Amino acid sequence: MTRSERDTKCRLRIDDLPELASLAQTAAVMGLTVPQVRSLIHEGRLEYVEIGRRLFVPKAAIPRFISQNTVQPCRDETPGPVSASSKKEGAFTSAGPKAAAAGSAARVRQIANKLKSSSPSSCVSERAPADRVIPLKF
Repeated sequence: MTRSERDTKCRLRIDDLPELASLAQTAAVMGLTVPQVRSLIHEGRLEYVEIGRRLFVPKAAIPRFISQNTVQPCRDETPGPVSASSKKEGAFTSAGPKAAAAGSAARVRQIANKLKSSSPSSCVSERAPADRVIPLKF
């Protein structure tokens, strides 16, 4: 029997835990180290019960922690690479989950286009007239 097979058979499952699990038991179930579990507790991310000076994790807190900290993939993504220098008319940036993002992206494009058109290094042959200079008298 290989080590990974032995670890799989000996590994604790949530169902095997008592109602209040020690930090070592919690770490074994979650696949973490005891210092990592202790860190989650001190950061306020994992519920715990203090009995005397010992810390225990309620059995129900583990699946709750997992569900609260699971990152969902973003479904509203930009369909292809879009850059500020893109000339493609069909390019767009997705609004994502918030409508405010669409307005923000439109405003950024507007400012970028304005900056591009007034750039002194632009390739446009037509230049704006220079502002009037007022000489200072000393």
